[in-house]
Amino acid sequence: MSQRQQVGASDSPAYSGSASDAEQLADIGSYMTCHWSSNQLGVAYLDQATGHVHVMQTHDDATGPFAFQMLQLAKLQANPSTVYTSSKSDKLFLDKLRDSFSEASGAAPHQVRIEKASLFSMEHALRLLQNIHLRGVSVTMSGTDRLHLLNTHINLAATQQVCAAGALLAILHREGHLSPLQTEDSDDMPAAMFLEGLSEISLDGFLTVDSASMLALQIFQEDRHPSAMGIGQSKEGFSVFGMLNSCVSSMGRRLLRLWFLRPIINLDVLNQRQDAVHFFMHAPDVIKSVKAVLRKTRDIPQLLRRLQSTQGLLDVNDFSLVQNSIASLLMLRDIFASLASPHAQPPSANLHSGLSSASLSGSGASHLHAQGVHSPGMAHWEQASMPASGHTNSASGSWQRPSIIVKVLACTGNELLTCHSLVSDIIDFEQTEDGMMVVEQELARIPRQLGSLVNQQLWSILYMPQVGFVMRLEGQRLSAALEDFLPDFQFAFEGNGGEVGGMYYHTDRTRQLNAHFGDMLHKIQDLEGSICTELIQRLCEYRPHLNRAVAVAAEVDCLMALALAAREHHYTRPLLTKDNVLHIKQGRHMLTEMVVDNYIPNDTHMNEDDSRVQVITGPNLSGKSCYTKHVALIVFLAHVGSFVPAAEATVGLTDRIFTRIASQDSVSVPQSTFMIDLSQLATMLQLATPRCLCVVDEFGKGTLTTDGVGLLAASLHHFASMPVPPKLLACTHFSDLLSQPILRRCPQLSFFTMNVLAETPPESDSAYTKKVVFLYNLVSGYAAPSFGLNCAHMAGMRADIIERAAQVIGLQQQGKAIQQISAASHAEREARYKSMISDLLSLDCKSSEAVHTYLDGGSVEE
Repeated sequence: MSQRQQVGASDSPAYSGSASDAEQLADIGSYMTCHWSSNQLGVAYLDQATGHVHVMQTHDDATGPFAFQMLQLAKLQANPSTVYTSSKSDKLFLDKLRDSFSEASGAAPHQVRIEKASLFSMEHALRLLQNIHLRGVSVTMSGTDRLHLLNTHINLAATQQVCAAGALLAILHREGHLSPLQTEDSDDMPAAMFLEGLSEISLDGFLTVDSASMLALQIFQEDRHPSAMGIGQSKEGFSVFGMLNSCVSSMGRRLLRLWFLRPIINLDVLNQRQDAVHFFMHAPDVIKSVKAVLRKTRDIPQLLRRLQSTQGLLDVNDFSLVQNSIASLLMLRDIFASLASPHAQPPSANLHSGLSSASLSGSGASHLHAQGVHSPGMAHWEQASMPASGHTNSASGSWQRPSIIVKVLACTGNELLTCHSLVSDIIDFEQTEDGMMVVEQELARIPRQLGSLVNQQLWSILYMPQVGFVMRLEGQRLSAALEDFLPDFQFAFEGNGGEVGGMYYHTDRTRQLNAHFGDMLHKIQDLEGSICTELIQRLCEYRPHLNRAVAVAAEVDCLMALALAAREHHYTRPLLTKDNVLHIKQGRHMLTEMVVDNYIPNDTHMNEDDSRVQVITGPNLSGKSCYTKHVALIVFLAHVGSFVPAAEATVGLTDRIFTRIASQDSVSVPQSTFMIDLSQLATMLQLATPRCLCVVDEFGKGTLTTDGVGLLAASLHHFASMPVPPKLLACTHFSDLLSQPILRRCPQLSFFTMNVLAETPPESDSAYTKKVVFLYNLVSGYAAPSFGLNCAHMAGMRADIIERAAQVIGLQQQGKAIQQISAASHAEREARYKSMISDLLSLDCKSSEAVHTYLDGGSVEE
């Protein structure tokens, strides 16, 4: 795990702890608490070397081939001696929590302990955090202020990690490993506890993007069903994931969502994904054939779990889905085997016309054997595993195949043929209904002249426990003529409505069936159940092989979705590098370009030694925010393995993306909008590393201009003064930042602006002009005008309001007093007041007669 935060010192009176506290924590084993709910995993553990508590929250699925993958990685890297979890934890989660690692992994064995669920509640955690004193932090700070401070170190809106942290603190206090600052204790928690440090970490190998940044960048957008009754399901709206998600299988959609929730920084894996995307981009026939196969592929491990958990009779349709899905996986192997053949053509060539029409129902397995596909470990498949990008080698005339081809063949072995044979040899999906033959024989007994009497009836034969076989007539009872003609039809009873409605008869044929079979339905059901149970057990023996096959099919589905989006929207392959740089040529915002007629692309250049802190100014509506977001999205997509909306892109590996764009409220810590903005900026200051990307958009708009300018200038100066600052883009309207005394210039600090053409008549001194053309082009330099009045005009505000605003702005810029708005009623009242003041000034106050005359002759109006 990589540490993201260290608690800094404070100028206030602070508790510094003692050396014995750290030694005491170092002597104990590593404690770890895990809390999982709604596919969100919260982890907190104690670092015994430093005495710090580290927390983390991430998405972790409970099903599928990547079930609880993040939990295993957290256990492996934290290497705890004891893991605690809630008594209300899911059984699957507990089983995975108890799993131990092999000796080769180097992880020590651990024990799992179950704690009461109240220990993992949010309320309990917040009460504990209010009583935690960190080293270097003032001991006089109130509990509420302490929560605001902790919210800059860890995300208190991440419920699962906060619950895990609260449980860990309670356990450490109970075991006597946290030193109390006061002697006053309670049964459940101390009055105050000392802690060396509290930090938020992320797993190595992953790009961290918090939920607020996901929302701000519109990675996901959930559109809820309009029903107020809670009916219906939500769907993905206009988002980055929605644009790229064209997967045809449920496994593919889940895996692609997982890729977006957990971007990676593994260069080898990312290059392999890009190789596959490049290959599929130039192979539309392959995509068409593979998608036709994947549409028929179901999640086989999920089907097996459903069959295992089914009580009573098993549904033969589930076995049919399993068989058809295995057949589809074998067809997928067939397609990729043809691509792995030494005689295969480059992806631009058409596939053999018979690929997409291959069938494995019945004779499908022999069809595969006839094509020579016997073992995925064949030599020419291994040779095809060299790094490739799908290009043709002009010197040899051959083309290099991406590793996904070898991966598909390696994960779809002959075990699938065995599973397919197991199901097809035991279950006959094309069996006929013998009952229909009996009904046809009975109807054949009726002469033609009486046939019209049964036209309004539906005849069927069925078996009823403790009754036996009976003939059911839906509609009406047999007519007297038919009863005379069919004397063996003996009326038994009448069913009342629903599925049992109708007239029931005993006949000679049903009596023969009862005599031959007897009351043996329960025996048949027991025998079928035992056979199906054994079949399920045999299939579960091949579960690892089926899991791998389904997982690789889902991966192929995801890669084809990325390839289709790249080809349709003209995305290019980014160059990922370990160098800490970012170069984008003609970058675009993938969502904005879908809703505008013409999108103006822009370049971005950030080297390791200059221009890493970029301040962007410009008018409202000029595209500043859109520019910074498209830079963040390009970095994000590159770490998913996707192509990016740019002409060229060189992206250095990034470990975290911070944004100060959207103010997302949290119920855990009530904060104002400006306080939320401050918390987001403080988190950047605490956690940002040279490999982070930070986007700050319009910070300081929720407070006085002087406060906003001061805080933003100090923050930018702090970042620019670092030896290697994070890659930072800051949009602002604060023109005071352009002054050198406020923000000192340095090599790491650059200024850019969005280009605008504005034409103002020479004789006009108004701050408002209607002749403004936004060019949406980023250029070096800076510009102070915001053209807010033009935006107001575009928004449809009244002309008199805009003119008054222009008058006020003009007077302020000239340093003149702002005059009141002139109106007829105001002028009349002003004239009357002036007349009254003039009369009062001319009054001889020493003359009592004059005073009485003045008082009798007029009245003072308020």
